[in-house]
Amino acid sequence: MAYQVEFTPRAISDLDEIYRWVTANAPYGGPLWFDRFEGTILSLRGSPERCPAVSSLSTPEDTIRRLVFGRKRNRYVVYYAVFGDVVRVLHVRHGARKVPRRKDLVG
Repeated sequence: MAYQVEFTPRAISDLDEIYRWVTANAPYGGPLWFDRFEGTILSLRGSPERCPAVSSLSTPEDTIRRLVFGRKRNRYVVYYAVFGDVVRVLHVRHGARKVPRRKDLVG
């Protein structure tokens, strides 16, 4: 089953900010890195349930999952939820930051 991937306005803003930072700091490699990052997010179309649930953010009604991209200091976390056949990307942040509060994701 192929899922549709949708981005919340917050997630789009997060990705825009990450893209600007990466390309400013790595003008040649940054766009290639970001393309891989975007491709990894879009790979959720195939199997979104593969990523672990974040119990502190989930409720019985909806499960918030996280996809981790990158390694060590260059790690980003994508928070998302699956609703039927739609994967909704809620928020993207650097891996060094704390886990967001639920109200910041589903507001």
